[in-house]
Amino acid sequence: MPRKALGLVFERFLKMERAPRGFGVTLVFIDEKRMQELNETWKGGTGPTDVLTFDYGEIYICEKVATRNALLDGIKPSTEILNLFTHGLLHLKGYTHETDEKYEKMMKKMKKIVG
Repeated sequence: MPRKALGLVFERFLKMERAPRGFGVTLVFIDEKRMQELNETWKGGTGPTDVLTFDYGEIYICEKVATRNALLDGIKPSTEILNLFTHGLLHLKGYTHETDEKYEKMMKKMKKIVG
């Protein structure tokens, strides 16, 4: 994943969401085993997932799961990773998707940011 593309998405996010000064994030790419451990321990999920976001500013992405999902959706893995990064950023800003309405709002924001 090119750092430049991630940086551009982060800049767009900061501008569009008017993130507070000093807003920072750590992006970590991990394998399926570690993602499964984090998902089960901290989120109550089962198995590895594509992205997890923690309130203290960390976004974890499992590239292998993201790549599988991208292929199923017919998009490039790099696009899926940008989507997941943006998804995590939006969670850090308080967006959620527990209802269809909130999900649609979050996805609309994500598409605007990713471009």
